Amino acid sequence: MVVTVLGVLVIILGLICWLGQTLVVFAPSVAVKLGVGEAEEDIDQSMYLFERFSQGIMDVLLTWMLPASAFLMLLGHDYWPVLALVGGGVYLYFPGVFSITRVVLKRKGLPIGQPASESTAYVFGTLWTLSAIFMITLAILELRLTA
Repeated sequence: MVVTVLGVLVIILGLICWLGQTLVVFAPSVAVKLGVGEAEEDIDQSMYLFERFSQGIMDVLLTWMLPASAFLMLLGHDYWPVLALVGGGVYLYFPGVFSITRVVLKRKGLPIGQPASESTAYVFGTLWTLSAIFMITLAILELRLTA
């Protein structure tokens, strides 16, 4: 039961991430209105370009994997652990890059967005990191049981 509830939470959190990043890349004004992106004038221009066109595009291409792995896990599909390991790695990496970038730029006095959105981003980054750890742990346990 706990695994099912946490699996559903991973799906929800993962879809928030993937859909949010998709909006940031392809519909930035909508992302700003929904609170999942920063207005271009509120952050450093280099950071805006990096997050929208470089990291953002890669996030759209990769962040679907963790929620998909949770969905497959709930269905009992044999290949969910593979997606959980790869997707979990992605969900460990990108919140770290996101956070470190903001800390470094803020210390250099560059604008990194509104304080409320910064706090929200750190909360979601922590939740995504915990989702990754949860799914990676379950995948390792599953692979050990089937080996």
